[in-house]
Amino acid sequence: MTLWRTLSLLWARSVAGLIGLTLLASCFPMDAEEELREELKQFVYLAQTRRFESQATCTAAIFDLAGTGVRSEAVRTVSNVRAGLKLVQEGRAVAFDVPGLTPNMVSEQMMSINLYAGMGLISSFVGPSLACMDDQFQVDAYYALMSQDTLTIYDPTMNAIMLLHRPRQLLFFMRGNV
Repeated sequence: MTLWRTLSLLWARSVAGLIGLTLLASCFPMDAEEELREELKQFVYLAQTRRFESQATCTAAIFDLAGTGVRSEAVRTVSNVRAGLKLVQEGRAVAFDVPGLTPNMVSEQMMSINLYAGMGLISSFVGPSLACMDDQFQVDAYYALMSQDTLTIYDPTMNAIMLLHRPRQLLFFMRGNV
């Protein structure tokens, strides 16, 4: 057997192996519910899980809350977008509690100041909406996204956005691999 033929066979087997591993990896969800709950307990006061969907590329969940506050040890609450953006750029989790702004408005302001950081926040919402949310979940999450009564929590290290809707004491969690 020639060197060229041996290298070709090795390359073909390597490619086939990588394809197999990729297909296998796509079968596993991004998050397990209990592990995600443990992760989120550092940010908010969780109660029960209402909805949970996780696939290889995204996770979307809705949780009841035992309270509408955030745990200040893990997340810094800011009252203006620029202060929050500075923390996001440092890789820190931020709760945007900006009077008069919806989470959608917060993301728009972030994008106008720093497109990259703003796109990171919004992609955490858009990515999961395509694969991990059914129609009703999308409607409910959209309502929270457009409400001034919703606090936005963004963790750039987790690539996750959390919408804490105070009147209904709900937390919408969305994470994608984008």
